[in-house]
Amino acid sequence: LEFRRVLFRSVSIGRQRSAMLPIVAERVEAEKVAIYDDRVLAKHPLSGLRLVNSTKLDLMQGPVTVFDGGAYAGDARIEDLGPGAERLLSYAVDLDVEVAPRMEPRPEEIVSVKLAKGTLVVTRKLARRKVFEIKNSGSDAVKLLVEHPREQPWKLVAPEKPAETTRDRYRFAVDVAAGQPAKLEVAEEQQVHQHLAVNNTDDGTILFFIGAKQVSPAVKEALGK
Repeated sequence: LEFRRVLFRSVSIGRQRSAMLPIVAERVEAEKVAIYDDRVLAKHPLSGLRLVNSTKLDLMQGPVTVFDGGAYAGDARIEDLGPGAERLLSYAVDLDVEVAPRMEPRPEEIVSVKLAKGTLVVTRKLARRKVFEIKNSGSDAVKLLVEHPREQPWKLVAPEKPAETTRDRYRFAVDVAAGQPAKLEVAEEQQVHQHLAVNNTDDGTILFFIGAKQVSPAVKEALGK
């Protein structure tokens, strides 16, 4: 990718005429990617660029026109970009790539049961899984960045580590070959604690915990009494 900078010389513009002046004349680093967020578009990702200001200049905010293979591909806008700074830009819809997300429910599990001063403390694990089915009908391989909300108190289980983490989202990188399907599974879990007063708990609930395999023999004996 190439930007141009203003040359320090005078420029004369005739009356009622206009001119476009280049601002940077140096090459900068850019990587072509596709960016998918089902909160933005449910079916297709956006064509994008990972832009790195590899110059020693400050790039001012403004519009960017993207050409791909010599042909116009779309428009984007950058914020102020200091030397070494990086931005992810989107400029068009990638119609060659389709993504079908779906949620897969997971049953909750009892992790532990403790009895303390007449109170039953139950720890449960909640889990959720989201599957992204990806299809690339284009002629070129695509590096797809899948954006997924980062929500507390949910903890990421799989993939073990995202490609990037921002303040409010994860980004997972998926390499999708031309004409080939791909899949991404995102699994998260959290633990919740429930406090039950034994003297206010019905017999059916107590019998349920007596029969649960996660409950220790000592707690089962106390509940039985």
